[in-house]
Amino acid sequence: MDPVADRIFLETTRRYAPPRLARDDVAIALHLAQVEPGKPIADLGCGFGRHLAAFIEQGHPHPLGVDRSALLLDEAQAQARTARLVRADLRALPLHAGSIAAAFCFYSSMFLGSEADAHGALREAARILRPGGTLVLTTDNPLRLAVRPRARYEEDVAGLGHVAEESTWDAATNVDRVTKTLTTAGGESLSATFSIRYYAPPHLSALALAAGLVLRRLQPDAPLTEETPQLIALLEKVP
Repeated sequence: MDPVADRIFLETTRRYAPPRLARDDVAIALHLAQVEPGKPIADLGCGFGRHLAAFIEQGHPHPLGVDRSALLLDEAQAQARTARLVRADLRALPLHAGSIAAAFCFYSSMFLGSEADAHGALREAARILRPGGTLVLTTDNPLRLAVRPRARYEEDVAGLGHVAEESTWDAATNVDRVTKTLTTAGGESLSATFSIRYYAPPHLSALALAAGLVLRRLQPDAPLTEETPQLIALLEKVP
């Protein structure tokens, strides 16, 4: 992400994603991870801290947040004052091996980039986890995206400006290329393009295993359909 993309993400997401959604995400993730309050946990790709704030509310007063954006981390500090924050790339975490009991990664934050990038991020997550530690990650369902490979929406948002988003799904590579444009109320135009790679369960399982993680559980338990909104995976560090 570049500074423009970070700003667009911050301004749009905090309006479209109310705190209630982050609280729900965290409740589900903690239920899967079964990590005790007080144990060291990390939000990898924490953004502006909405999930960190929810972790604090739900009994984990000092979660660690990692992101490579200074802008987003500044906002995260305001959102989650008792969290510990580290600016770093998920492929090179400045954390000791075996120092984390459970890690979390919401909304495909690990999958911005190539498959090699995703493998590197998963490998680093495995390294910092304790033996038997878990990684809970959420990602979109590629079957749902394949039904509508091209999508566009735009909206006028009070207090922000005009938001437009256009996405193109490539079924051959499982990559969704997204362009977001924000035209502020003052007339400033900001635009950023990024790509997210999504993985079907067998591919995700193989990618995780190569990094030292075993897929223990996948939600929903039922077979995937085009109506399934997202996948929630519980990965465990191989002893």
